[in-house]
Amino acid sequence: METFKNAKSELAAANKDILAFIDAFADEKSFVQTDAFMCSDDFAKAPGEGVVSGFASVGGTAVCVFATNPAVLKGSIGALNAKKITRAVNNAVRMDKPLIAVWDTSGARIAEGIDCLDGYGDILRAFTVAYGEVPVISIIKGKNLGLSAYVAGISDFVIAYEDGVSATASPLVIAAKTGESEKTVGSAKQLLERGIVTNIVKKTELKATLKNILELYYNNKETGDDSNRVSKTLKLGASADAIIKEVFDKGSFLPLRDGFAPIVKTGFATLADVTVGVVATDISKNDGRLSADACVKIDEFLNVCENAECPIVFITDCLGTEIGSNDARLIREVSNLIYHINSLDLDTFAVVTGKAIGSAYTALVSPCEYKIAWDGAQIAAVESEAAARLLYADEIKTAKDKDKAAKKLATAYAEENGDALLLAKSGHFDNVIDPSLTRSYLIAALLAHVE
Repeated sequence: METFKNAKSELAAANKDILAFIDAFADEKSFVQTDAFMCSDDFAKAPGEGVVSGFASVGGTAVCVFATNPAVLKGSIGALNAKKITRAVNNAVRMDKPLIAVWDTSGARIAEGIDCLDGYGDILRAFTVAYGEVPVISIIKGKNLGLSAYVAGISDFVIAYEDGVSATASPLVIAAKTGESEKTVGSAKQLLERGIVTNIVKKTELKATLKNILELYYNNKETGDDSNRVSKTLKLGASADAIIKEVFDKGSFLPLRDGFAPIVKTGFATLADVTVGVVATDISKNDGRLSADACVKIDEFLNVCENAECPIVFITDCLGTEIGSNDARLIREVSNLIYHINSLDLDTFAVVTGKAIGSAYTALVSPCEYKIAWDGAQIAAVESEAAARLLYADEIKTAKDKDKAAKKLATAYAEENGDALLLAKSGHFDNVIDPSLTRSYLIAALLAHVE
């Protein structure tokens, strides 16, 4: 019969590395295990069932944690292993605490047959309940293969180490089927570019990243930035990066899915130390037009904002939607996005910093509760030159210099129909402002809504 001393010794030896990993991001001596001795009949072969679970704190925030342990049966998922994971997820919901899931697993214990699939089903159901109730953070520490890749996808944040891999099957199998390189299949870089991973971090950055996420999510981040700071460098044509840097509290912006659909930047920041979601389009990317992927990126981010119950600031400089061969997908994703934005039960603020043409205005500006535009911004159903060529086709046709005439008429059309000041007079905007005052106006509007 196994003694407590032997079992404890075997457990400590098997969990040594994974416990060190947890201790590296958790506050000192804060981690306490749960279900530590849960195991099948042969403890020596599978101590702890290849998963460590428990409670800890990160930056002073209490969290629930589980981590698959590759040192035990390659971290594979079986029926009892799944029960342990499910209990950890349920604890997070019951205690109303964030869930941190650490993935390093070869996938299912296929020798168990349907039992391991039922175990995965239980994990998926638990994650489905947790998502939206508590912040769910998945960490791709090593390999995350098989159905676990889907589980990690049901997370607010998916953080991957630079050498992390997440795929629905062995990268070798997928590479043979698709012709891709085995080294790139499911890699952290590929997953970021395709919108699965929200952030890639170095091993030394994980603790700070988790602390930053939790502070932003729970509106506990303090920057000390001056609420009355004026951004004199901002002007029409400024990039999304420049606007974010100048408008929001210094150093507070946490980008999410930054390598995916670069026409739009999404992430969390603070204004006067109040956490907000940021959706900023950049007219210099993708010909200034929203793609289907960009709509998916925004839509996914809105889910996280709803879970965090935080206001959203839309910064728009965009020519509408792209024209391409996959128009059907674009229709579906734009429709989904418009539905989502219009059904939000959150405070929403819009700033037009350049152009908001067609669907860019309809989707990202019109539904917002508070709308301002920079002096000189242009808002219209179609681009001014396209409108001029349509409305003044005969005049352009008879002109000696057709391009010059088109541009002149386009300028006149924009001034008469799409100028921000003109539209504010007819009630479409709450205010037209100098770009340098964007921060002050947003803070005033935000504090009026949240206090």
